[in-house]
Amino acid sequence: MSHMYANYGYNNVCDSYHIKMLVEAIVKSGTSVPMARSKVMPIEPYRELFTSWPQNAQLGIAELRLKAISLMALVLMLRPSDIAPKAVRFKADGSFSDFVFSTDHIVFGDKEATVTLHGVKNDMTRTGFSVILQGTSAIKLSPVQALKDYLLRTEDVRAGNRPVFLSLLPPHRAINAGTVASILNKAIKLAGLEGRGFSAKSFRPTGATAAIDMQCDPNIAMRQGRWKTRSVFYEHYVHSKPPPALAHDILELHA
Repeated sequence: MSHMYANYGYNNVCDSYHIKMLVEAIVKSGTSVPMARSKVMPIEPYRELFTSWPQNAQLGIAELRLKAISLMALVLMLRPSDIAPKAVRFKADGSFSDFVFSTDHIVFGDKEATVTLHGVKNDMTRTGFSVILQGTSAIKLSPVQALKDYLLRTEDVRAGNRPVFLSLLPPHRAINAGTVASILNKAIKLAGLEGRGFSAKSFRPTGATAAIDMQCDPNIAMRQGRWKTRSVFYEHYVHSKPPPALAHDILELHA
């Protein structure tokens, strides 16, 4: 197609970054290479980390941002791109506009928040996914409180399309998925889990596995994590182990 555009003297749409991304996605969808499974992390190090930190009001903006993103990533089973979408809108005039995770996509209640994620994977209709972000009785571990405090602390520098998570330096634009991944990788290091094969992609299966291990209804866990098929959910994201007494229960209790 590139040769055709060149021969007719037209602008080559094949050179568009977004078209290249589309082609890459189509090629990947037909690959026979098995999907890699990200490792599941222990959650206790994160509880210990954030419990040891001062109250949110005493944290710097960078630390508060890291805390909010990390807790949300565990509870909402996030990919980095879920809160920093890579998707774009194609306009009728041929131009593009970015999807932005905006403050308009968060509605706070008494003890929880409704979060709508737009332009994320599996959002084929581009209507978004609404999920519930719940708080906790322990204020230092509450993703709702961390997010609310972060938004209040950064309100004065938020402008334009009002992105939720901002760069630390002016003009304080929305951070991209790479920056979110770097923040999550820093959280892994601060939790003492560096060098054990974990990455920013580990938060999603960690949240999914924890939900199933705690006897959460699989349908609710799938909806929270925006999975469409049970097979993908269980085969690639839930890494539960059998209970320690399983062999005893099978071999001795039923003897």
